[in-house]
Amino acid sequence: MRGPSDELGEMSKLSDGSIFHDLGKMYPDAPIPEEGGQILRNAVIDGSDGLPALMDWVSQGDMVIVDVSPIIDHPERLSEVIDPLMVFVEQQMGGQLLNFGHSRLLLLPSTHQARGTGGP
Repeated sequence: MRGPSDELGEMSKLSDGSIFHDLGKMYPDAPIPEEGGQILRNAVIDGSDGLPALMDWVSQGDMVIVDVSPIIDHPERLSEVIDPLMVFVEQQMGGQLLNFGHSRLLLLPSTHQARGTGGP
């Protein structure tokens, strides 16, 4: 269906008076998987207040790359983030929490598992 929206995705009124928003043009990179697809989220965390969102995403089956660089030099704050994530992701959800470089973590839901490369 082609709505009365111009190429920039601006809103306009339909003949019945309702407003048409071309969300595909307004949000071309929305985190909505196609059938059989997967959402990969990216987050930066600087304390435990960001944990609920990360846990929600993993419980919904999303993969998450978490940048912990703001707290990497603060062992207590890092522990406040990593410890609950490990319990939730690995023990409660059956997923995996992996180091992804020096200051990133990869959170995998139980639907996805990392495989070894077979190397040393």
